[in-house]
Amino acid sequence: MLIYRLLTNGGRGVTREGLLTVVAFIPALFTALILHEIAHGLVALWNGDSTAKVYGRLSLNPLKHFDIVGLVMMVLVGFGWAKPVPINPNNFKKRKLGCITVSVAGVVTNLLLAFLFAMGSTLFYNLYFQQTAGSSMYYFVFFCYELCALTMQLNVNFALFNILPLFPLDGYRLLSCFVDERNGFMRFMRKYSLYIMLGLIVLDYIPIVRVYSPFNLYIGWVGGRICYGFESFWRLIFRV
Repeated sequence: MLIYRLLTNGGRGVTREGLLTVVAFIPALFTALILHEIAHGLVALWNGDSTAKVYGRLSLNPLKHFDIVGLVMMVLVGFGWAKPVPINPNNFKKRKLGCITVSVAGVVTNLLLAFLFAMGSTLFYNLYFQQTAGSSMYYFVFFCYELCALTMQLNVNFALFNILPLFPLDGYRLLSCFVDERNGFMRFMRKYSLYIMLGLIVLDYIPIVRVYSPFNLYIGWVGGRICYGFESFWRLIFRV
């Protein structure tokens, strides 16, 4: 379980640092989920559809956006989804352009947020080693680092997960802009995507295969490379 791993530093025991990490996880999670959904609604509004605005989905209130299953998955494994923003493509000024831009809006927003918070994680990581262990400033800098690092990581994880062509994720919505939803693949995805997701999650929890599980290779390795690339950019800029 993700929260347990954060709290105990991978099972080593509860520490002050672990408690601060869990506290930092909450706003990091809110940032990834809420701004992803607001981005969908705003881009839909720019394309001429005010449905999300009418239903109050352009709000920062997390209760407006959370899907209970997606939230549980986010807490347990570090990726999930929020309640889909209501969109009416018939209101778009240009239907296809509107569908495409709305579909990618959340993922692009997550990647931009990850890139920006990578700057904070880079700076606070360097500052962290300049503090006296156990001091108030040490814990403050540690919290700021964990907040930035977790926000970066969760946004990257959320972007990678949502771009998968599984219903009702953004990847499926984007793919439906280019292919007929009545074809065999799309019908299969609409019917079995939930089972596919559950199967992938189960594989990620089997010790023997976890290292090579699809989610670990995709979310873990690819996501790790993206985070490393973002932080490397800021280290180059700030020369730290």
